Amino acid sequence: MIDYPLYDADQHYYEPRDAFHRFLPREHRNALKWVTSDDNRTHLLVGGQLFEMISNPTFNPVARPGALVDYLKARNTQGASGKEIAGQLEPLQPEYVEREARVKALDAHGVQTALLLPTISLGFEELLWPRPDALNAVVHAGCEWVEADWGLARDDRIISVPMLSLADPVAAERELNWVLERGGKAITLRPGPVQSPAGPRSPAHPDHDRFFALAAESGTVICFHAADAGYGRYAADWGERSTMSTFAVSPFFETLSLHLEKPIFDTMAAMICHGAFDRHPTLKVAAIELGAGWVPDLLRRLKTAYGRIPQLFGGDPVDAFHEHVWVTPFHEQSMPEVLESMRPERVLFGSDWPHPEGVAEPADFADEVTMLPDDVQKMIMAGNMREMLAL
Repeated sequence: MIDYPLYDADQHYYEPRDAFHRFLPREHRNALKWVTSDDNRTHLLVGGQLFEMISNPTFNPVARPGALVDYLKARNTQGASGKEIAGQLEPLQPEYVEREARVKALDAHGVQTALLLPTISLGFEELLWPRPDALNAVVHAGCEWVEADWGLARDDRIISVPMLSLADPVAAERELNWVLERGGKAITLRPGPVQSPAGPRSPAHPDHDRFFALAAESGTVICFHAADAGYGRYAADWGERSTMSTFAVSPFFETLSLHLEKPIFDTMAAMICHGAFDRHPTLKVAAIELGAGWVPDLLRRLKTAYGRIPQLFGGDPVDAFHEHVWVTPFHEQSMPEVLESMRPERVLFGSDWPHPEGVAEPADFADEVTMLPDDVQKMIMAGNMREMLAL
């Protein structure tokens, strides 16, 4: 039994078909295009390329919240297909797309405050970065839509976390200012190296210092969320070809965790080793829907590197991680094992509701922390997010 309100660091909105086109300038409306195939299925073209990250980007019908729990807990012993695992689909529910209905769902679930993050927007940057003007236009249209339909921070119930991009540093700073002017408290970035027509660079490159300085000064949380980070290129190097998908597309892809653990491992290593936290000592970063399985090896490697070349670091990199980074473990991970590497005050509860990868109801996540002391349970399920966002 939970006798206190929950603070959920990972919930999602489903973007409707007209979300971006309502605010896209005419000259960029072809960046996103809905088409109907011969079998009468609706598809989305992004930058002229087929959007494959989500099989049905209209979300109607959609898999139920929590539908993939057994799959993610590695209980798919019969080798069921993705379609079989997802089970019976349901019509798109009002609480998935409407603010008033979502607030009622939060009340029913015992959630006081939820971070609301993107869904299809998580796959746009990888397909649009070769067209910076189009990417900037789509990013801003998404921010406009989130503010109009959900509000960036109208109250303490829903804190919307719009998708931004670092591909164009000037545009990124402009967009963050736009978000802050409207009360935003957090923004979403994809993990992985920043791609641009001028070439790839680290997210911690000095080109982004004005962006991170603004985030640090304002207390804005930078949420690196699972997304299409472009890591399919690594599979191609090994003779495989793949795009991001909910279900593993090959044993190799699953084993390397090319859309989850590898991108966030690399990103956090870059943020620390390339000095982002040294230059911005109050910067707050959260790894959302990326689990915590990558943390022990990252800390092991940082400790080893610091022991060998301490003069090349701005300070102890392990301390920097624990000071600046919050993490949302997956519900399928052992919480005592997570806390062997993470400080309890930097662990967040995230339900991923209403995505099928999450739990059926947010409070179900409490089952994963019952073995912890009561005060640690409350930190994870509520207090840590309140502190991170200064609520």
